Amino acid sequence: MSYIEKNLMDGEQIVYEARQHWIIYWLPALLLVVAVAQFAFPLDLLLQACIALALAAIAGIWALNIYGGRKYILTTKRLILKRGIVKRESLDLILRRCEGVSIKQSIIGRILDYGTVVVSTGEVANSFERILNPVKFSSQINQQIAQQARV
Repeated sequence: MSYIEKNLMDGEQIVYEARQHWIIYWLPALLLVVAVAQFAFPLDLLLQACIALALAAIAGIWALNIYGGRKYILTTKRLILKRGIVKRESLDLILRRCEGVSIKQSIIGRILDYGTVVVSTGEVANSFERILNPVKFSSQINQQIAQQARV
């Protein structure tokens, strides 16, 4: 049972789980390409292997840091952001208090279908960055907000 499932309120159900787009890993992936490409230059094979392993380790740690155990969960009552692998940080937005949802997408974001979903709760705006299929995530949030307004 996950952290989110353990901490659901009575009668609360998970409606949608948004994921981050693979584009968040482009820099670590580029570092891996450099690690492989350096074998094209004539150097000592042992030195090249050490460099490749070091670059691969850096890329792996970098990717893990970028991912950071992030979960974006929409339930019937809340919008939850959980991040952290070793230490945990959690943000809960009560849907009844949410006032608006907006999407920010660049041209590349529209082509690759990722963007930032901004949920406003009064004076505060919470951003969920590089979300895969932000239009669907936004419409799911709006649908749950509308259902909360009817209750």
